[in-house]
Amino acid sequence: MAEGFTLSLGGLQVHWDTPSDGSVRLDLEGELDNLSVPVLRQALDSVYADECFRVRLDLAGLEFIDSSGLGALVGAWRRCSQQEGSVTVLNPKPTVRQLMDMTGISKFLLAPEE
Repeated sequence: MAEGFTLSLGGLQVHWDTPSDGSVRLDLEGELDNLSVPVLRQALDSVYADECFRVRLDLAGLEFIDSSGLGALVGAWRRCSQQEGSVTVLNPKPTVRQLMDMTGISKFLLAPEE
């Protein structure tokens, strides 16, 4: 994979660089909903193809997430856990954090400093 990838669909843009040291950070910007979940999955599939299963998802630019978006985050966590990796969510906005807290997924997805 070359450096500096960006995928977008609907209201979501996902950007990441070549995985290094077995980990990668994906920056999400916009809205993660039923329409845009496929673009996140495509980006993750690209990372997994590089045998990278330590993923950090930076949600600082994410304005909205719905149940399908939350499901995609949990799906990524499950996939990486099966490969003895991890998924960590960084910098969620208060509204995104609130939904993560209400559904209980923040306890296994949020970075320790969150």
